[in-house]
Amino acid sequence: MSPHRRTTGLLSPVPEQGVLAVPPWAWWAPAVLTVLAVALDLPTPGGLSGDALLILSSMTAACVHRMRGVVLLAAVNSAAGLLFLLARHLHTDGSHAVVDFAALLVLVWASVPLCRLRLFLDRRMRDTWRAAAYAQRAVLPPVRAWLGRTWIAVRYEAASDAAAVGGDLYAVEETPYGVRLLIGDVRGKGPDAIPAVAALVGCFREAAHHTSTLPLLAHHLDEAVARNIRETVAVRGAGDTPGEHFITAAVAELPPGGGEVRLLSRGHCPAFLATEEGVRAWEPADPGLPLGLGDLDPGPWGHESRPFAPGDLLLLCTDGLLEARDADGVFYSPEEGLAETWRAGPPTVVEHQTRLVHHHAGGVLADDLALLAVTVSATEPPAGPDGP
Repeated sequence: MSPHRRTTGLLSPVPEQGVLAVPPWAWWAPAVLTVLAVALDLPTPGGLSGDALLILSSMTAACVHRMRGVVLLAAVNSAAGLLFLLARHLHTDGSHAVVDFAALLVLVWASVPLCRLRLFLDRRMRDTWRAAAYAQRAVLPPVRAWLGRTWIAVRYEAASDAAAVGGDLYAVEETPYGVRLLIGDVRGKGPDAIPAVAALVGCFREAAHHTSTLPLLAHHLDEAVARNIRETVAVRGAGDTPGEHFITAAVAELPPGGGEVRLLSRGHCPAFLATEEGVRAWEPADPGLPLGLGDLDPGPWGHESRPFAPGDLLLLCTDGLLEARDADGVFYSPEEGLAETWRAGPPTVVEHQTRLVHHHAGGVLADDLALLAVTVSATEPPAGPDGP
């Protein structure tokens, strides 16, 4: 499996050979160690001992091979140890050879129960990953690439190794009011953030179809987050205050008539708009407080509109993109990479931005990452697997 769990809203497969990919050299290492042990020991009986290499060979096999391969290698290593024993008896007094051979047999065949334990734990881990993948699909449902003439691509990576879903979220809904998009970032990351993600995405998927304006939709989302916060605080008890929980979010809307895009931000990081005039960051003048803190900011909440011609592209992201740093502590800036690729369409944009931010951060992101790119085509979408 890739070191970074990436998804476009589809259920991620779980590898049958184990949760973690085994390097190719590891498959051959046990056999190489056995051959090396024979090459060192037999020409120098009583001198260089190959016992340690035989033991290491079997233990390495227990870490990477199936049971059949481990048993076969244990038998081969036992035979090699017997050859060493006979060679030592012929060329030396061999006083300790039998004891060494007995110890070798015990350690070589210990690889079999170790392999069984490893396979058991691997099955448990694989089941856990499969459950996480289904949870991912339930919390962050798949996003269709095309909604009418609207072309959409998403990219998601959880920073935590403990879950396939972290604290970032996205959702897209085709509604009577146009295509509506949500992106957000729960305070915190990892499994503890999943209930808040589920509460917000679930509310958005329902309220987006029945709420006429973005400010009214944002109020519904704020109420859902506030309810979730109250329940969380009630469960955790003393020492946990509501003000410590919130979700930064941005909601965008492409109205049915086209020609513009609307954006409402609740404490979220800037969006990026790419047009023939260039690429520019779009941060509303009054982004407001995050969702869940609506009591401190009763409104009125407003949104901003920008021209959005066919072919223009809007990129929504979380701070996992903008707060990624290089070795010198410099933050990542997506404008240059976006200027190079926005005409190629949303899938190219999210893939290119992901590659660039990983390169910028040295391959390791400290925070969850969510990207959502959208454009409107001037023509009908393609037929086949890439379109409706």
